[in-house]
This record gives sequence, C-alpha cells and structure tokens, in this order.
Amino acid sequence: MPLVEVAETIAAPVQRVWEVVNDVESYPRLMGHVLSLRIVERGENYRLLEWEVELKGCLMRWIEREDLQPDRYRIEYRQLEGELAEFEGFWQLEPLADSTTRVVLSVRFEIGIPMLSQMLNPVAERAIRDNSRAMLQSLAT
Repeated sequence: MPLVEVAETIAAPVQRVWEVVNDVESYPRLMGHVLSLRIVERGENYRLLEWEVELKGCLMRWIEREDLQPDRYRIEYRQLEGELAEFEGFWQLEPLADSTTRVVLSVRFEIGIPMLSQMLNPVAERAIRDNSRAMLQSLAT
C-alpha cells in the first residue's frame, strides 16, 4: 500500500495551528482543491466528514472518520465510504522550541484494482503528495 508523507514547519505556536487544522469547515475556502467538506456527525473526540476534492482533474468523494487526540495534537483518519479501496492516515503536530510547529500529514492508500495498481499508484501518489503539500502550505498562510 503506497504511503505519502509530507511535512511543513509553520511559524505559529502548536495550539494555534491545532485550531486551524481542526477548523475543517474552512478547508474549502483555504484549499483550492477541496471543493466541499461537510461534517456529517460529531461526537466526543471523533467526527465523520464528507469530502469532495479535485485530484489532478479527477473528482474524488469519500466519507472518513477522524479520531481526534487533542492531548497529542494528532488526528487519525480512515475512509468509511469512497472510491479508493483504502484511504487512511494521520495529521501530527509537533511543537518546536522556537514557537513554531512541525505539521506532518501522512496518507496510505490503495486503489483497489490489482491489475492497474502498478500503473495508477505512482500517478495517484504524486497527486496525493501535491494535494497534501498544498494543504499544509495553505495552513501556513
């Protein structure tokens, strides 16, 4: 299963970055490739999100569960419904000594078409890496 991991250092304290990362309803405004994002359900330290994202000209839709770990500045997510066979990962925020924050976004995915995986996985990996990096850079602004 391919793994994409990107990291960015943001010039803000971890608590402020945590608030921005958790404000998922602002993602469509901040991130051009996120067309819509809707909170379907919210509970204690979890939420279900419905995503619609443009990934290199392809429209992707899915529902994911996010498990929030505010004491660790971590969000773990996994697709419940969607077009990929598997889609999961995490956001991890790390406070740095100079009041900056290192943000890591990790994505594991499986296309789910064994005969096409060798051809499609590198293309999907590149697109997911580009979109993930764009997401992190939009948080820095």
